[in-house]
Amino acid sequence: MDLLDLLKLVVRRWYVAVPVVILTLAAAVALGSSIQPEYKTTATVILVPPTTSVSTPANGATPAPGNPWLRIGETQMAQAVQIAASSGEARQKVVAAGGDSAYEITLVTRSSIMSVEISSETSAKALATVEAVTKLISDEVKARQAEYKPKAGEEISTQVLDPGLNVTPSRSNVLRAQIVVLAVGLLLMAAAVVAYDAIARRRLTKQVNARAGIRGNATAGSAAVEQRRPQPPLAKQVGPVNRPVAGRDADVEADEPADATQIIRINSTPVTANGHAASGSPQQVSADFVRAPETDDTILLTAVRTPRPDDDQQ
Repeated sequence: MDLLDLLKLVVRRWYVAVPVVILTLAAAVALGSSIQPEYKTTATVILVPPTTSVSTPANGATPAPGNPWLRIGETQMAQAVQIAASSGEARQKVVAAGGDSAYEITLVTRSSIMSVEISSETSAKALATVEAVTKLISDEVKARQAEYKPKAGEEISTQVLDPGLNVTPSRSNVLRAQIVVLAVGLLLMAAAVVAYDAIARRRLTKQVNARAGIRGNATAGSAAVEQRRPQPPLAKQVGPVNRPVAGRDADVEADEPADATQIIRINSTPVTANGHAASGSPQQVSADFVRAPETDDTILLTAVRTPRPDDDQQ
């Protein structure tokens, strides 16, 4: 299932997706109201090279020991100070000074400028943090050079370009929390829609199978009943049918068995071809209707031609 299929499924099952979305929005709003905004500020510190240059030793003379950081350079020293001031021990010192450990030190590319970004719960704590971090950077620069005992004017110093006193509230933390809640809510909505659709399809399949089974059982039952139902026997012709009209009743009563079938004489009057009675007509029709006693309606109609005396003479 791709994203387009999922969107179609959400639209089709909107009655499941809409309540989850409403609950997610309500949770995001409630969370945003309960979280306090952060207070942020930014300070900038630069490492300044020494004001005097190191004297070049005379020819053949051994150079006097000096400050190796001057040869390393201010940019590399700024990188070293950044690592030291971001360590866990340095953060503990900032917290002990009344600040917050949530700060980050970054370097401006190819320069010895360090930017300190601070986030705190309150404005006062943000100010205390920026002061503690700038002091920590200055102390770190002095401590790195102190063991070499540089002369006056032969050491790298720090200068605060922006003290970071402009503290502003920020709701970025609130937005982050709300985005997380919305993302979780969307995932729950998708899972709920997919689960409900699967359950609904399964129920529908069971209902269709159940109905098909009922219809199949009914068809099989009716077929079995039709097979078990006794078929009516064919009607049997009893007695001579092609006989003279005169004396027919006496002959039939003498020839037919008593318990075989019941013969009903409808009409034995000679008729013409169009159905009208006519005496001495050359065409005579005798109709015998036979019904078996064990059947409902089985009628046998037999039409014969009665021979005439003239036929024998011819």
